[in-house]
Amino acid sequence: MKKFLLSSRNIFEKHIIYRSILCALACLLSLSSKAQGAAPQQSPSASTVKVTKLEPPNWWVGFTPEVMLLLSGQGLEATHVSCNLSTLHVSRTQASAGGNYLFIWLKIGTDARPGTAVCRIAAPQGSASFELPLAARAPTLGKFLGLSPDDVIYLIMPDRFADGDATNDEPMETPGSHDRARPRAYHGGDLRGIQNHLAYLKDLGVTTVWLTPVVKNGATQDYHGYGAVDLYAVDPHLGSLRDYQDLVAAAHKEKMKIFFDAVPNHIGPLHPWVANPPLPDWFHGTKQHHLDSFSPLKGAFYGKPGGQAVTNDLFESLIDPHAPAWMKQNLTEGWFFGILPDMNTENPLVEEYLLQNSLWWTEISGLDGFRVDTFPYVGRKFWAHWHAGLRRFYPNLTTIGEVFHPDPTVTSFFVGGVRRYDGIDSGLTTIFDFPMFFTLRGVLLHNAPVGRIADVLRLDALYPHPELLVPFFANHDVPRFASAEGSSPAKLKLAFGLTLTLRGIPELYYGDEIAMPGGGDPDNRRDFPGGWIGDTNDAFTQAGRTREQQEIFSYVQELLRIRREHEALRGGQLWHLAADENSYVFLRESEEERVVVAFNNADKTTGLRIPLKETPMQDATSMSPLLGGAKAELGGKELLLSMPGQSISIFAVN
Repeated sequence: MKKFLLSSRNIFEKHIIYRSILCALACLLSLSSKAQGAAPQQSPSASTVKVTKLEPPNWWVGFTPEVMLLLSGQGLEATHVSCNLSTLHVSRTQASAGGNYLFIWLKIGTDARPGTAVCRIAAPQGSASFELPLAARAPTLGKFLGLSPDDVIYLIMPDRFADGDATNDEPMETPGSHDRARPRAYHGGDLRGIQNHLAYLKDLGVTTVWLTPVVKNGATQDYHGYGAVDLYAVDPHLGSLRDYQDLVAAAHKEKMKIFFDAVPNHIGPLHPWVANPPLPDWFHGTKQHHLDSFSPLKGAFYGKPGGQAVTNDLFESLIDPHAPAWMKQNLTEGWFFGILPDMNTENPLVEEYLLQNSLWWTEISGLDGFRVDTFPYVGRKFWAHWHAGLRRFYPNLTTIGEVFHPDPTVTSFFVGGVRRYDGIDSGLTTIFDFPMFFTLRGVLLHNAPVGRIADVLRLDALYPHPELLVPFFANHDVPRFASAEGSSPAKLKLAFGLTLTLRGIPELYYGDEIAMPGGGDPDNRRDFPGGWIGDTNDAFTQAGRTREQQEIFSYVQELLRIRREHEALRGGQLWHLAADENSYVFLRESEEERVVVAFNNADKTTGLRIPLKETPMQDATSMSPLLGGAKAELGGKELLLSMPGQSISIFAVN
C-alpha cells in the first residue's frame, strides 16, 4: 500500500478537482443505496425521518450477545427505538448532531431465532422503521482455518487477474471507469475470474489466495481497492457478495484458503463520512485540518546515513520506549500521505464498528484469515481489542501484518504473543518478512553479500514464532522482479528457490511464476495474459505459454512439489552450515528427514568444504539430489560442495 501512494501522490494531486466532483456524486450514491440484505422502510405519514443505510446490513443469532447498529439518514435523533421481536432489546442509542446518524445497541437473547426484526424509530420529526435480518450461523467445518507452515500464499489483484463476467466491467454508477488501455483504470478482472482459475493455482501448487481489498471503492482509478467508500459492500466491478461467498466456498472445496485484505487504518477520500462523519472525532482530524502520516523525525535521529533513498517510514519511534508522544503522532494519527482519512481507532465506537465489520466479513463468507494493511499506523490498543474480538469466535484465524521496514528489531515489535514495553500484546499472528525481502533483492539484484541472509535469520530469536513469518520477494507495491535492474531469468529462479526453501510461509505475487514484466506502480499490476477473451497469450494453459514463461512456471511448480513432499522444507528447523560473500548453505531438519539447500550467487562454479562436526549432519552417510546441478560429497566429517554459478540446489540427506 505504501509504495502505491509513494508513486501515485502526484496523480492524486493532479486529479483533485476531478475527484472532488466525483465525491459529491459518490456521497449521493452512497446515501441513496440500500444496505445489502436490509430494507429500510418509511412511515406512510409526512415524517422527515429517513433511514437510508444500515450497518451491518444483517447479523446472526447465537453469535455475539449484542450488535452495534449504525443507521444513516436524516432526522434520526431518536427518542425511542423498539423492535418487534421479544428476544431483542435496545439497550441504548446515540444520535449524531443533526440526526444524520444513529447508533443503536441491540441485545440479542440466547433464545433468539432466525428471522427478520422490524425496528421502529420514534423521533421529534416523525418516525421510521428498518429491517434487520437475523440468520442462523452456518456450519463452521472447513472454514476459518488459518495458516500453517504447509501453506503457500498467492497474492492476486482481482481487477488484473481474469475477467469472468463482462457485465460488471463498467457498473452504471461509475461510467468511464473501465479501459484496459489506461494503466490506472479498471480493467475488468473480477471474483468470478479468480474462481474460474482455481485449477490453475492448484496445479501450480499454491494453497492460499490473498486478494487485495474487495470492498466498494469510490474513484474511477481505485481498481486497487484501497479507497473504500462502503465497508459492507463488494465493489461492483468485482461482482457481488454472492460472488465472494462462492469464491470462498469453491476454494475450500479445492482445499485452498482465502485471505481478506483489511484496512482499519483508513478509508478512501470519497467515502461519505469524509464530508459528514458519524461523530466529530470519527477521524483523526478533518478533511480541512489533519496531520499527514510522515514522521517528524529524520533518519539521522536514529543514526541512519543521509543521502540514501527512503524506502520506509521511521517506525523506530513507535517501538522506542524513550520517544515522547509527539514523535509518534503523525504515524498513528496522520492521514496516509495526507490523502486517506485516518480512522480514530481510539474512539470506542470506531473500534467497535471496525471489529464488527471484520466479524461480519468472516462470518458471512467463511474466510480463513486477514492480511492487515498499514499495520503500524494504527494504535496498538486497537489491535489488542480487534484480535481478542476475532479470536473469541475464530481461534484459528491467522492475521498477517504489513510492516514495511528492513530491520527485524523494528518489525518484530509488532508481532503478537509478547507484551512489549507498553504492556500491550498486539495479538498479530505474524508479519510479512520485509527484512528478508530487502535482503533478497539486495543480494540478487545488487550483489550485496550473501551472508546478509544469515544475518537476517539470526534475528529470528526476536519473534515468538519465526516459522510463521511470510518471506517474499515481490508484491503489488514494488517493481516486478523480472524487470528490475540486475535481474535475469536465472536470478528470478534464485528468488523463487530461496523464498520457497527458507523458514516460514512463503508468498508469491501473481504472474511472477511466468516472469511477468513491469516497472513501478501501476506497471507492476499488468493484466495476467489469458484472463480476457481475445488475449493472444493464454498463460493459464501450458499450450498458451511462451517457452520463457513455461520455463519459469515449470521451475516454480517443481519447487512447490518438492516443498510439498518434504516436511523438512515446510516446518523443519533451519541450521546454518556455511555463509560468505557469494554462498549460503543451510539445513532444514524435521523429525523425519533432513534437507540441504545450497545457494551460489557467484557467476562461476564455487567449491565449499563445510565441517559437519557437532552439526545435525555429523552422522550423514550420503546425499541425494532433489533439484539443481550442484555436486555433493561426504568425506569424513566434511561436506564437499561444487555449485554451478547462479544456482540453487536441494539435497535429501541420508
